[in-house]
Amino acid sequence: MKKKLISMVVVSAMCLGMLAGCGKSSEPAEEPAPAEDSEPTEGSEPAADEEKPLRIAYSVQSLDNEYFVTISNGVKEYAESLGMSVEITNGNQDVKTQIDQIENFIQKEMDIIIVSPVSDTGLEDAVKKATDAGITVIAANQNFEGSQAFVTIPEYDLGKALGDACGKYISETFGEEAVDVLVLDYPDIEAIVPRGDGMRDGVKEFAPNANIVQSISANTVEKGTAAMETAIQKFPNIQVVIGCNDAAALGAYSVVEAQHLADDNEKFYIGGMDGTEQALELIKNGTAYKATIDINASGTGKILVDTALQVRESGPIADPVSIPLNVVTSSNVDEFIQQ
Repeated sequence: MKKKLISMVVVSAMCLGMLAGCGKSSEPAEEPAPAEDSEPTEGSEPAADEEKPLRIAYSVQSLDNEYFVTISNGVKEYAESLGMSVEITNGNQDVKTQIDQIENFIQKEMDIIIVSPVSDTGLEDAVKKATDAGITVIAANQNFEGSQAFVTIPEYDLGKALGDACGKYISETFGEEAVDVLVLDYPDIEAIVPRGDGMRDGVKEFAPNANIVQSISANTVEKGTAAMETAIQKFPNIQVVIGCNDAAALGAYSVVEAQHLADDNEKFYIGGMDGTEQALELIKNGTAYKATIDINASGTGKILVDTALQVRESGPIADPVSIPLNVVTSSNVDEFIQQ
């Protein structure tokens, strides 16, 4: 009896073992899931937070200036084509506003900050905070302390290009006749002083008979308008106006139109810089606005972004990064409008 009971227990155990074995073979065991907080091994894919798109911010001197609007659009379109997120802010011609914007960019942990500064001074502390936080900071149009690269056109060369074009026009059109010339420059910012010098030097080199009656500070449409209204009262024979940018020159043009100063004087000459759309259209239409300097505003956005990426890859760039320029007149304006 005892032997029979032992045999039954053994048989039962064997059956249980067989059942257990059958259960294991029907569904293979799963590999254990890796812990979510485990460190990636060398050569593994980066964590999701390392794949976030770069964030780029651009503080613009003034979005009332068509030139800066064009650059901003260029930055936005090109950066977004690379998968970057972009924020554009308007400095409104105010240093304090740009300081606040830079500090806000730092709080948002931007990767790149580009600044077209209102002034070449005043941004130092904010820029240092940004670079100390590991943010790449690029200066555009004029430099400032602490920038890691500077994208620009040499200021004297820019002014000289317009001055040369204007001086040649005076020589070819007026001959030996004395001509009163108004210069709208912007000596308020030390870095831009050479631009005005180049404008005046170019005029005098090619038109020694030109009489530069006044140089007035103006860099916006409003300031250009006010400067022209003031100057024409004192010097009613002004026939040539050149400006440090298209905005100032367009302000002067509005006065010329309103007062019909060029109605009976096809020789009247207005020239500016930046190659803005409005300036190009006026040149094409044969108005008194006869020249601008195209400084590749649309292409500058790409140059700024590429420069910032180069700095992130290889470190600060010591030498200025130059923007190409071209003199635009009625003879070639169609090429630039098509762009």
